[in-house]
Amino acid sequence: MIRALATAAAGLVLFSGTAAAYPIQGAPELTNNDLYRAGKLTKTSCTPNKGTTRAATEKYIRTLVGCLDKAWGRDAIKVEIHYEPDGKKKYKSWPFVSFDGIYVGLADDWIKARNELPVFHGMAAVYGETVLVETGIARAATTLDYHGDEKELEEQERRYAYQKTCLAGAAAKALGRPVKSWKSLLKGNERHWFEQGFKAGGPSACNTWKAPEAKVA
Repeated sequence: MIRALATAAAGLVLFSGTAAAYPIQGAPELTNNDLYRAGKLTKTSCTPNKGTTRAATEKYIRTLVGCLDKAWGRDAIKVEIHYEPDGKKKYKSWPFVSFDGIYVGLADDWIKARNELPVFHGMAAVYGETVLVETGIARAATTLDYHGDEKELEEQERRYAYQKTCLAGAAAKALGRPVKSWKSLLKGNERHWFEQGFKAGGPSACNTWKAPEAKVA
């Protein structure tokens, strides 16, 4: 999947199956990237109201991305939002990195959500992926050899997904979202990496490519 979604957020999906150790070797763009030496994100006041209408949700998303721009100290990222109304098929919102910014496939699950956290997490993670694209990590990850071993590929995908989660945690710290708020939303290693990013307040703790097997299972 990671190769098919070279410029798209694959979502924060936990993969099942027996974990196996597949250390990342010969890929300094992943294991020794300058991103890990970057400082903390800038603390930014950001309390947009998450309403339960399409207009309110779209406004929330755009305001949140503006806050993330400030926290990361980057130029404004373009956000394109396309609404997919529920019919016979129930859609789920899906943000991903596009060629010129972030594209959000917006569905009723995010619109109707009274709690901002699922939307915040999804947007903070995909914003983190734009950072991974900018630093060359996304490209290095999509071209990483998995030696024809599907389990090795799955572990690589988890490392990439957890890295986005970690960057989302750093963003949560910068934007003033208490870590305790996420206990019911995130579980297992996903929560572990979110908390690592939160504690660090920046990407220094987000080198999932050097993490031991147990932390990326």
